[in-house]
Amino acid sequence: MSTENGKRQRRRSTRVRRASRTPPADAALPAADDESGHQAAREHYRREKARRAAQVRPAEHPLEQARRAYHALLASDAERARGGRPRKTGAPAAKKQKGSEPDAESQD
Repeated sequence: MSTENGKRQRRRSTRVRRASRTPPADAALPAADDESGHQAAREHYRREKARRAAQVRPAEHPLEQARRAYHALLASDAERARGGRPRKTGAPAAKKQKGSEPDAESQD
C-alpha cells in the first residue's frame, strides 16, 4: 500500500469495534428520593455514637491502656520542638562602622 509520495500507509485493524451496551452509572445507584431511610440511618449513627461514648471501661482494659499510651505519646510530641524548616543562621548583616566616618562634633 503505497501512496503517491512513497510513504507506506499504516494498516488498519480488521477487528470491528462495536458500541458497548453498558448501563449508565446512575442506574446502579439507589434512588436518593428516599430521605427517610437516610434520616433513620443518621439517627441510628448518632445514638450508637452517644451510647459508646457513655460506656466506661475499667482501667486495666486493653483499649483503655492503649488510649492512655496514645495520649501520652501526643503529649510527649507536643513538648518537643515543633519541627519544620530550621531558621536561617547565616552571617549577620554588615553594619556601618562609626569609626571610619568623621563626626562633625569632633572636628569643632
